[in-house]
Amino acid sequence: MVLLVSAPRVWGLTTAGAVSAVNGSVSIERAGRSVPAVDGTPVQVGDKFTTGPNSRITIKLSDGSQLELNDSSALVLTEDNLNPDGSRASTKVTLLTGLVRSLVHFSPSGTPNFEVHTPNAVASARGTLFEVSYQTTVPPAGTP
Repeated sequence: MVLLVSAPRVWGLTTAGAVSAVNGSVSIERAGRSVPAVDGTPVQVGDKFTTGPNSRITIKLSDGSQLELNDSSALVLTEDNLNPDGSRASTKVTLLTGLVRSLVHFSPSGTPNFEVHTPNAVASARGTLFEVSYQTTVPPAGTP
C-alpha cells in the first residue's frame, strides 16, 4: 500500500506586514474574498483595506513603516519589495478614497521609494510622516 500526501503550494504570497490595530468595521479583500480585519492579520501585496464610518486600521509593514487608514477610506497595497537586508526597496499603495497617514521608516536609498498613488497624484518619500487625502465628491477646502 502506498499513501501519497500532497499539500498545495501557494506561489507569490509573501507577507508584507500585519494589522497592528483595528477600531470599528474594517474589511480586507483578498483574492475576491472579503474578511473582517483583526489585530495580527497578515498583510499581503494586493490586499484592499476598506474602513467603515468611525473606523480605522493601522498596518505595520515589514520594513517598520506604518499605514493608518482613516474612516470611510479604501486603500490597496500595490507593491512591497525588500532588500536582502530587510530595508525597503520599494513600497506603493493606492488610495482609492479617504485619508491615509504614512509613517515611513527611513531608507538609506538615495531616491524616494515609498509612494502613495491616488487617481490624480503621487506622493513619494524615503523617510517621513505625511498624509494623503482623496475624495471624489467633496473638493478639498480652499479649492475653487
